Formats: sequence, C-alpha cells, structure tokens
Amino acid sequence: MNNKYVTKEYLNKKLETIDTKIDALSKHIDDKFEQIPNVIENSIFKEREFQREQQKETRRFFWGTIIIGGISAVAGVASVIVSLILR
Repeated sequence: MNNKYVTKEYLNKKLETIDTKIDALSKHIDDKFEQIPNVIENSIFKEREFQREQQKETRRFFWGTIIIGGISAVAGVASVIVSLILR
C-alpha cells in the first residue's frame, strides 16, 4: 500500500487518541485555574505574616529606644544632682 494515504479506521483511531489527549490537557488547565485563588490566598497570608513581624520589630525598637533614652535621661539628672550635692 502507498504511504501517502491512510485508512479511515487508522485516522479515526488517531483522532480518538488526540481527542483524549486534548480532553486531559483541558482538564489539567482547568485544575490549574482552580488553584489560582489558593495561590493568591497563600501569598496574601505570607505578606500579612511578614507585615506583623515588621510591626513587632518596629514596636520593639521604639520601646527599646524610649526605655534606653529614659534611663539615660534619669542617669544624667542623677549625675547633675550628685555633682551639685558634692560641690
């Protein structure tokens, strides 16, 4: 038989195989699109956690600076009082 032509049975069999592969690919694409909201939600959750950690660090820095500055101010005032008393 000449290789230029195919039989109807062979062509139908190949078309069924191609249709099956296209259906599987379509389902795979649909599954990926269904996962997009979960991916976005996870990204937002991670960003919120990062922001909370940043706020916690900022608060810790702020209160640490205020406490250290307050202690330094009290030590300075105490030093001035002690130096005036000892004069």
